[in-house]
Amino acid sequence: MKPGKAQGNKAIIRHTNLPIVDISGQTKRHVFVARGNDTEWNGHPSTVLLPDGKTIFCVWQARRDGTRQHGAPGGYMKRSDDGGKTWSDYLDLPANWREIGRGSPTIHRLVDGRGTGRLFVFCRDQERTTFLIGVSEDGGATWSELRPIGLALPEDGPITGWTAPITILEATVPDGRRKHLMWYERTRNGQPSFGVIWQSASYDGGLTWCESRPVVDKAGSCEPACVRSPDGKQLLLLIREQNREMNLLMATSDDEGETWSSPRELPLALTGDRHLPRYAPHGRLVIVFRPVPPGEAKTLSAFPDDYFTAWVGRYEDIVTGREGESLIRLLRSYRGADHTYPGLELLPDGTFVATTYIQYRPDELQSIISVRFRLDEVQSRADK
Repeated sequence: MKPGKAQGNKAIIRHTNLPIVDISGQTKRHVFVARGNDTEWNGHPSTVLLPDGKTIFCVWQARRDGTRQHGAPGGYMKRSDDGGKTWSDYLDLPANWREIGRGSPTIHRLVDGRGTGRLFVFCRDQERTTFLIGVSEDGGATWSELRPIGLALPEDGPITGWTAPITILEATVPDGRRKHLMWYERTRNGQPSFGVIWQSASYDGGLTWCESRPVVDKAGSCEPACVRSPDGKQLLLLIREQNREMNLLMATSDDEGETWSSPRELPLALTGDRHLPRYAPHGRLVIVFRPVPPGEAKTLSAFPDDYFTAWVGRYEDIVTGREGESLIRLLRSYRGADHTYPGLELLPDGTFVATTYIQYRPDELQSIISVRFRLDEVQSRADK
């Protein structure tokens, strides 16, 4: 199947009228995972919540020389045993995580067909081209060294990409077997840059990967995040448009990722970078992201890029092109749009733990910070 190409939409919304709830100044909601200072810069966190509903791991990249350039060494990880209220010291990881791991790491828990769960951290190598993984077989107590992603077929080349996969979901193949799918961006000829969304499959719980192929072709496409519809029948990709010429893009699959629709634009209210969706209790969808409007909409004061933001709505709002219900300003950035790349976890009591990197104060480099909120509490303020 040839990847779908985006179609223009002359009626696309270039402004937003959604109510905005600002909780960014409520410091009681803020929990530091790692605080920046004049020499320590922290960037691009990713989190995973374990099945016990309280253990969270956070992984990120960092520099300790006073600079803030992205593509920094990895190997920075902490654990929370109380749902993100407090965090451990830095965890011991193999030395090569900082020696060869680069860029924005992502962490995932994947369960194979025998019911064995493993933790995986994905990142890139020193050239920031080839994907590497580190694996834990014991719930994060110990980790393997970073190594290139295993390939199911030895003749396949290494999997390259611009950023490590944000979401990895389970799917069913036509013969009934289970698989995992991940999405990332490369060019049409496989170079690590934005432009085409690629999809790879794993049949052994993430240990090896195969069937890498392009599924969405639109210049500027990158950082795909996937969510399944509430009825389980459809997959939805949210796709950043890096050229800043269009709003956020979306594509859907009704056959477990075998084929994908042509991408189309969404309203401005969801436009930006590094989206991460999670369902709230009672069916609402919460998507944290960095709002970055396209060039022609950058003067809209209601949509500034210096806030770590959450969109609230329903799955149907997205696929039908509606704006949604509200926006929540979670944290203010004192360095413009240099923030987000988030984690987002839902605790059993309905509390969201949204984690970002952000310059929290004008005289500090970026910190890793979590914001805690309950949707019913915050949404009631939007409804007034």
